[in-house]
Amino acid sequence: MRKFTLIILALLSLNAFAVETKKVEKGKKPVISVSILPQKFFVEQIAGDFFDVNVILPPGSSPEDYEPTPRQIMDVSNSKIFFYVGHLGFEKSWLNRIVEVAPSVIYISCSKKIDLLREGSEHDSGEPVPDSQTQGTDPHIWTSPENVKIISRTICSQLSASYPDQKVNFEKNLKLFISKIDTLDNHIRRILTDSLKTSFMIFHPALGYFARDYHLVQHSIEFDGKSPSTAHMKQMVDIAKSEKINTIFIQSQFEIAKAEAIAKEIGAKIVPIDNLAENWLSEMYSLTDKMKIALSLKVNGKTN
Repeated sequence: MRKFTLIILALLSLNAFAVETKKVEKGKKPVISVSILPQKFFVEQIAGDFFDVNVILPPGSSPEDYEPTPRQIMDVSNSKIFFYVGHLGFEKSWLNRIVEVAPSVIYISCSKKIDLLREGSEHDSGEPVPDSQTQGTDPHIWTSPENVKIISRTICSQLSASYPDQKVNFEKNLKLFISKIDTLDNHIRRILTDSLKTSFMIFHPALGYFARDYHLVQHSIEFDGKSPSTAHMKQMVDIAKSEKINTIFIQSQFEIAKAEAIAKEIGAKIVPIDNLAENWLSEMYSLTDKMKIALSLKVNGKTN
């Protein structure tokens, strides 16, 4: 609470400066704020360079516990729209506070109309979560091409409502982006169609929606948002051996030691992924190639 009070004071100072410079800045591009870099990519696919896009979460930071700076909150207050993911850890902690500071901004959840998974769901048949329920929801909605089509339509709809003179252009760009997503989806299905395994292991459970789209099973080393216990580590080793898992995916935002311990035990390799990369399309193609290798039957260099 004390930190938030300090942020309010800092924002008041920044706001005084903003009032003085408002006329000078009038000719600048309108600002759109987003929570994470992939959303910036989605906005730019639809709007081109029409907006300046302000991203809250910096590269390499964890979306679970990040604390926005006063400058970032001020940037949100200068935005026309804030597209937030809906269930990220830092959003749960900070979104209501940001709304208090910047009530005139239009706040849009990118989770609208998406069948949400419970956090930690492993199977493609994960239980949907009502839109009104936020506790225990898997926030990684952008790892699913199908979800990204829904997210992109949500973004396009709001941008068109706020800037109707650009609606035709936005909708044309949306159609082109949806076509790219369909091409990606077809590529993933073709690449993974002859995989002989369906299970993969990851440190932080970020690929639940990807797993649901492509009928895979995600096993997470991190348990219930916490570092794994000894018992859970043993369970993961047993699963990996039983299901011949040869790869452990890990994101740069998380510790590698626990993943390395399991990898050493089962003779697997650590493979980095970045589901928070700005170029979402390129990262999804890269993930597909890595997943294809991970779903092979080779363990310790031998075919099982």
